[in-house]
Amino acid sequence: MQEGVKKIIINSQVSAEGQSEDLKALAKLMNNEPVNLNKHFDYAQRRIKEINEDPETREKIMLYETRMLEREQAAAKIAGKVAYAEGRKDGVEQGKVDSAKVILENQMDNGSTLEQATEFVRNLKLIPNEELEKIVAMYK
Repeated sequence: MQEGVKKIIINSQVSAEGQSEDLKALAKLMNNEPVNLNKHFDYAQRRIKEINEDPETREKIMLYETRMLEREQAAAKIAGKVAYAEGRKDGVEQGKVDSAKVILENQMDNGSTLEQATEFVRNLKLIPNEELEKIVAMYK
């Protein structure tokens, strides 16, 4: 949500029992039921009727709603691509760590000391030294 914006979600399809008269009237208005509560609801009902009877205005609203839906879909698509790229990057980094472990073990299996194997992996520059030190610590 944008800063300073408050969103209120009203489910007009459930019972408004125990709610204020204004909220009950709003739920009725949202369900296209007539409301006779005050001048604000009278005005809203008049404007809704005017908009519904004006084809040009209805078309503008439909176009606006379509554009909003397209914008939301585009944003969701971009968010999905970003999440995929981040996940892929994390996977590549983990693959480098796993490879460094295997190379370190292979070097030791072939007769290198832990220090020699560590230096060999360090020179490959697969992973940062801090990550390598974490791996080496498991073999000490």
